[in-house]
Amino acid sequence: MSASTPKPAPTTLQRGYHIVMQACGLSAGILIALVSVVITANVLSRNLGVGSIYGTIEGSEYAIAAATFLAAPWVLYQGAHVRVDLLQNALPERHRRRLEMLINLFGAVICVLFGHFLLAVAGDYLAKGTLVFKSFVFPEWWTFILPVFCFALLTIEFLRRFWRLMFPARCFLDKGDA
Repeated sequence: MSASTPKPAPTTLQRGYHIVMQACGLSAGILIALVSVVITANVLSRNLGVGSIYGTIEGSEYAIAAATFLAAPWVLYQGAHVRVDLLQNALPERHRRRLEMLINLFGAVICVLFGHFLLAVAGDYLAKGTLVFKSFVFPEWWTFILPVFCFALLTIEFLRRFWRLMFPARCFLDKGDA
């Protein structure tokens, strides 16, 4: 596509994907802010002699884990992930592209494997009916819902990045389009 050719309007799928990715990043940020406020309130409450806020530590642990999983697809989508590209920068352009394609395929495969494993474990916990007994009591399989969802999003993002390198003229779900 040349510089003078206008970009086609984003499709409903592209806009929806962009919204999901932005919602992941926003949700992660909100969770981190919420944890900060609750921990601060808990410290103040204890220092004022009112007592501790029930479930602060466990709730914070779950919220930080959730924020981490939610942020991962968004960070990859933004291209803001940490990467060591010494080898890639040392290669000629055509080999860089191939290596980038390979990395994206490898990332997608890893995410599918992790997602599959987590889904299998969640299914096992669901079948056994195991519960988490801490400050809160809930079915253990619930802890696997968000990671499976986020690994699915990561898989899609790695495949989208692969697709963009494989077919540059057909930028499926291009971030800049939304």
